[in-house]
Amino acid sequence: MVHIVAIDSGNGGTNGAILKNKSGRVLTDYFPSVRSAVTGDSLGLGDQFEIEYEYVTWGKHKYVFGDDATKISRRAIESHRGSERYGNEFFEFLTAVSCARLGIKSGDVELTLFAPPGMYNKVAERMKSRLEGKTVALKMKSDSTPRKWKYSKVTVWPEGIGAASCFIFDKKGNVTNSEVLSGRVVIADLGMYTLDIVEMIDGNFNPEGLSTATWPNEGIFSHILSPILRVVKNMDPDFSFMTEHDIDQVLRRGVNEDNWDISSAGKSIDLQSAFEKHAERYAEWISNNVIDGNFNGLNGIRSLILVGGGAILVKPYLDEWYGHKTLEFGVGETKDVQPIFGNAIGGIRLAQATK
Repeated sequence: MVHIVAIDSGNGGTNGAILKNKSGRVLTDYFPSVRSAVTGDSLGLGDQFEIEYEYVTWGKHKYVFGDDATKISRRAIESHRGSERYGNEFFEFLTAVSCARLGIKSGDVELTLFAPPGMYNKVAERMKSRLEGKTVALKMKSDSTPRKWKYSKVTVWPEGIGAASCFIFDKKGNVTNSEVLSGRVVIADLGMYTLDIVEMIDGNFNPEGLSTATWPNEGIFSHILSPILRVVKNMDPDFSFMTEHDIDQVLRRGVNEDNWDISSAGKSIDLQSAFEKHAERYAEWISNNVIDGNFNGLNGIRSLILVGGGAILVKPYLDEWYGHKTLEFGVGETKDVQPIFGNAIGGIRLAQATK
């Protein structure tokens, strides 16, 4: 069996998508890009008295990952950062775990991956060469035997092109609106630790802008999570052990459930106003330093596409300032696409379009 999969293994979170049937139905998955080694042992006390968590056997070790990693241990947590991560062992781990969580147990996987535009020429071939043709094996906690599959084909695209593809192709990979990317289009991918903003001209990346496409340390961590974390840690000693992972959990819960509380030792703090305050400041920073500085306030630009985990935070403000030019997820062929899954779902559509 051949599985069509697209995975965007970012330094903040891993987004995956798999094509489930010929009608174009797609299943998505997300987890924070962190892990911690564990023994997987049990005291035998049962569910009521032991912390329940998912772990995966990878190589000779067992790991918890995502939110469970921060729940089980706040020490020795590994994160996925730096340009050398693309194609390394940790990258392979995140990719394999995402495939398993998407339901893959065996067969061949035609895999689409993504790299930051500013690093694309440096890392794309390395990613492809290290994964294509490789057979991987891992065992989830619930598995009686290891899962095994082969990456029969690997394609690497610059981040952003997947999101743009959501506006061009339908669920089956057919072209629906070839005019969306005509002229000059700016794509902003707001990740955890990096900000990627690139220009496309008539559907092609502008090579003159690639040198400034990736802005390290200018993602939502530096501009939103870190400032909020400093305030929370200083409010009460019972919150002094908190990390950026706790603030990230609040962000995701707030977006999905409208619950912006962070709790510790029976105490609770509502962080909604803090997120709104710093999201507006981040939007101002993007507008002043990137949009105005690099793209002349979007004068001469046909449209702006916002994608990534930070898109939903800054969008209300950028809509107010540039609303006549922002492309809206949630309508037309992007009806069921959340900005955070823009690259992954677009990767599925690209895979179908280029078959």
